[in-house]
Amino acid sequence: MRSVNPNQKFSYDEFKRDYVERKMMFHRKPSIAYCKPFRIFGNLYYIGDKRVCSHLIDTGEGLIVFDSGYQHTIHLLVQSIWEMGFNPADIKYLIHTHGHFDHFGASNEFRALYKCTTVMSRVDTEMLRDKPEGALMELSSDPDAELPIIDKTFEDGEIIALGNTSIRCVLTPGHSPGNSAFFFDVRDGKQTYTVAYFGGAGFNWVRKGFLDRYNFPYSLRNDFIKSIDKVRGEKADIVLGSHPGQYNLFEKRKRMEENPQSNPFIDPGKWERYLTGLKARYQEFLVNEE
Repeated sequence: MRSVNPNQKFSYDEFKRDYVERKMMFHRKPSIAYCKPFRIFGNLYYIGDKRVCSHLIDTGEGLIVFDSGYQHTIHLLVQSIWEMGFNPADIKYLIHTHGHFDHFGASNEFRALYKCTTVMSRVDTEMLRDKPEGALMELSSDPDAELPIIDKTFEDGEIIALGNTSIRCVLTPGHSPGNSAFFFDVRDGKQTYTVAYFGGAGFNWVRKGFLDRYNFPYSLRNDFIKSIDKVRGEKADIVLGSHPGQYNLFEKRKRMEENPQSNPFIDPGKWERYLTGLKARYQEFLVNEE
């Protein structure tokens, strides 16, 4: 089975068939995606799996979790939370980086079980209401996939605060109409670093075939570039993403294990390099797209 290269020239239907085939295999045996959780720095932890990122912040007055992954992998996420010494009942906010099924899949279960407040940008929350097919898509390969119930929405620049943590939410449309980036500080004793968390960064959802199929505006293609430029000047010491490959998660984790005295996640120059590379790859994608 081939891997999907976002710059490869093949039709949307070919991409869909390949995508669904891989997802069905994953749906039958979700444990293949499990990875051991770990602390990134201070009060920031990785609790996601090999396919979809989920991050946890211990604010001292409750937990904040970003994204809940697929509906059928909720047990992996709960397992990781317990492994890191936390109780999922202490989750106060479950923040969604954007409105796609692979990031909000287990949201309703967390909300029902642990009474957390679910959060998403107003723009993507409206997409869930007005164009649910653009959030679930036929690509979900999960017959039980459902839309999340969103308790709280945010606007561009709004702050979500809990305990020792204030998260600034910045709209970065492109990957979805209400895709978002997040900026906040994490700390360990007297040492504090700023985190930049870019939500959806994949290109397949701005393919012409996808936009046509779900009746999304072509303006999202240009919004993607504008969003990259919008957050380019932000200060960041640690960069996060919504899929492990977006910020070389496992490579950094391996280096951390090999040399516990260093922390490759702390890299003040990474944000600029990340955005520069993302923009270059996106522009190449636009040129090569059929």
